[in-house]
Amino acid sequence: MPVNAGYEYFNAEKKFSIAKSTEEKMAALEEMIRAAPKHKSSEHFVAELKNRLRRFQEKQEKAKSSGKTTRKSIKKEGYQCILIGLPNSGKSSLLSKLTNAKPKISENPFTTKDPELGTMNYEGVKAQIIDIPSIGSEFFDIGAVHTADCLIIVIENLKDLEKIHSFITKATGKRIIVVNKSDLLSQEELRKLQETIKSKRLDALIISTTADYNIESLKEKIFISMDSIRVYTKEPGKSPSQDPVVLQKNSTIKDVAESILKGFSKKVKEARVTGPSGKFPNQRVGLDHVLKDKDIVEFKVR
Repeated sequence: MPVNAGYEYFNAEKKFSIAKSTEEKMAALEEMIRAAPKHKSSEHFVAELKNRLRRFQEKQEKAKSSGKTTRKSIKKEGYQCILIGLPNSGKSSLLSKLTNAKPKISENPFTTKDPELGTMNYEGVKAQIIDIPSIGSEFFDIGAVHTADCLIIVIENLKDLEKIHSFITKATGKRIIVVNKSDLLSQEELRKLQETIKSKRLDALIISTTADYNIESLKEKIFISMDSIRVYTKEPGKSPSQDPVVLQKNSTIKDVAESILKGFSKKVKEARVTGPSGKFPNQRVGLDHVLKDKDIVEFKVR
């Protein structure tokens, strides 16, 4: 986003993001170019806007009717989180910190043109993390925002929330707000930010992808948003499995058994639990016993 951009620019940017036809997008881009601040620090940004307008003009001239898009289609598998934010908010860097993905990272705006997929592994629990093109990009996908299980809203300052709000009003997923680039703040600025978050009662996490600050805390927040529990199974006389069975909260012993193998619960002769849901270690319980996160369950079969 250009430095010192005014209302006219952001209004045009919003028009561009919701525009459906090539003509509407071109008209909005022209407004953005006219409204963008004209100073040296914004020259590169304005040039990028002009390049995008030129690409749309070329598409129009070719009368492209195939309806193809440059966006990749990513199949939803399990719990899916979408990284949403303004240009240069640090979404790509955050994706690389949360997952095994290696996205292209640049200081130039609109670097992400296709959705980038990574898999987060938090203590044995996996989640899809997808970095979509920034708000204002011609490739921004509002559909992905509406269908995600969780939105990770990446901002540089709290004012950015106002610019993002209209794009997430119809989203039904959980929301996690992260204020990135805390490493660029002085101690006094950081203190004021923390006080503002507290006074506004915002559920926001301050992070830094550069300094790896609060990245693990963010992973934990993502896990909490899943409303899931981890249950470790074991055989009599052996150590618990290293890989947990991931279930929804309030799942029972029967749910664990059926997740192992359909019909397995009918073969269970005895079940014992050690952990948060048990009154004491190795407690004998029934199939309807409600489990908690990090319980260890031992089965004896008929």
